[in-house]
Amino acid sequence: MSLYRILSVVILIAGCTSNDATKPIVSQTEQVLSAPMSWPTFDEAVATASKTGKLMLIDIYAPWCGWCRKMQEEVYTDVALVAYVQDNFAYGRLNIDDPETLHSFQGYTLSSQELGYSLGAEGTPTTVFLQSDGTYIAKCVGYWAKDDFRKALHYVGTGAWENLSFQEFSQP
Repeated sequence: MSLYRILSVVILIAGCTSNDATKPIVSQTEQVLSAPMSWPTFDEAVATASKTGKLMLIDIYAPWCGWCRKMQEEVYTDVALVAYVQDNFAYGRLNIDDPETLHSFQGYTLSSQELGYSLGAEGTPTTVFLQSDGTYIAKCVGYWAKDDFRKALHYVGTGAWENLSFQEFSQP
């Protein structure tokens, strides 16, 4: 093999492994926020739902949770997804590791930790959907990729959950 060919291969390999090549490519039609959406508190979400009649989306997280950060950075930065959440849900966050912050919810006073477990979180991240009166609808356990999470949002946000299973809703 000639020296020219060896150098060409080395340059090609180096170019393919540079930092620019490993960054995700964003299509021109996909818009991404520079930072994850900001979150109201759980109590603010409940108050908004009570006032507007919107369904609730509660993001249950832990500060140390890598999958929670990944969801914030990769899912909650999509402009269309964030707009859908903001338009269709009263949304808030709940730190499942917080045993001190207290919430009054459905006649009970619970810490964030107790409330997170009461809403069905067995780990983080967990996204819980509730009716505006606090009645449980469904939950998404763990990290969900953007397209899958978008389907779950539309399943709940459109009211399809009242008549279809998620599997039926997801079929083409």
